Amino acid sequence: MRSRVVAYRGEHVETEHRVSVAVVRPDGALYAWAGDPTATTPLRSAAKPAQALALFESGARERFAISDEELALACASHQGSPRHVALAAGLLARLGLSEDALACGAHQPLDEPSLIARARSGEPLRTQLFNNCSGKHAGMLASALALGAPTDGYLDPRHPLQVAIRGIHQALIGPPRGLTIDGCSAPCWVFELRQLARLYALLAAPDAAPPELAPGLRAARDAMRAHPDLVGGDGVLDTVLMRAVPGLVCKRGADGVYAVGILDDAGAAGPLGVAVKAHDGSADARTAATLAVLGKLLGPDVAARLDALGLLTRTNWRGTVVGHWVAEVELRLA
Repeated sequence: MRSRVVAYRGEHVETEHRVSVAVVRPDGALYAWAGDPTATTPLRSAAKPAQALALFESGARERFAISDEELALACASHQGSPRHVALAAGLLARLGLSEDALACGAHQPLDEPSLIARARSGEPLRTQLFNNCSGKHAGMLASALALGAPTDGYLDPRHPLQVAIRGIHQALIGPPRGLTIDGCSAPCWVFELRQLARLYALLAAPDAAPPELAPGLRAARDAMRAHPDLVGGDGVLDTVLMRAVPGLVCKRGADGVYAVGILDDAGAAGPLGVAVKAHDGSADARTAATLAVLGKLLGPDVAARLDALGLLTRTNWRGTVVGHWVAEVELRLA
């Protein structure tokens, strides 16, 4: 069974990337796979919709009147555009907190126009609000306050907030395989690919989830689909896919992780969750594999629409086409 992505420069193979895929039904049954669907990986930012459920479990969404846009941002890896930053700052202000309460670390905007504008303003280029996880962290602070827990140390795995988030993961997809620290310093749980795929199958079909978690899953899914620009930003795969293909809810994770929930109305064989891992961490290989898998699951019309996005073309800094990506991923049906 082939399970790799190949990068061509001209007609010459330049690099090869091993990938694994799990496609799962909401009940956890494996529908299809490639490579090793039991491979373990830190979920990274693909975990954000599950982490955002703490807003519902704690009562924070009602207490702080968190909007659909703020909920989408809590699930996001955003680009640091003015809208992204304003939403995160606005939520913090309602919580009575400043940017200093965030523990995600600072970096510059990932959105090039925003970076240029910031550089011209003469203000600091690196702030915590520009961090692509600032929406998630603002949401975590809201949940901590709603739980009556301190905001100091809210990223400690023993903090009541993080204990609650671990419990949410376990209730949805079973026990984690380990614990790591994410790029934004939040606890980052390790799961099998098939467990990550189940999380997104439940995001696609919340009625199959534990009843106490279903409303939050549905709200997070609907917020992400209604505001794909907040989940990523212009040119970001999450945003591009949700705009291009109705019936998808998508989220990338760092170091080669990608996850998709396929709703009934997308035309697949019932609601499904898809998890992809490029084992060497290549974001481009992750993209190519994800597009190939979605094309196989959703049919030739969607495959043609995905191909027309031009995401598999390799260009250089002058914009010259220098090669392309080919995903050689053969899905095996269960």
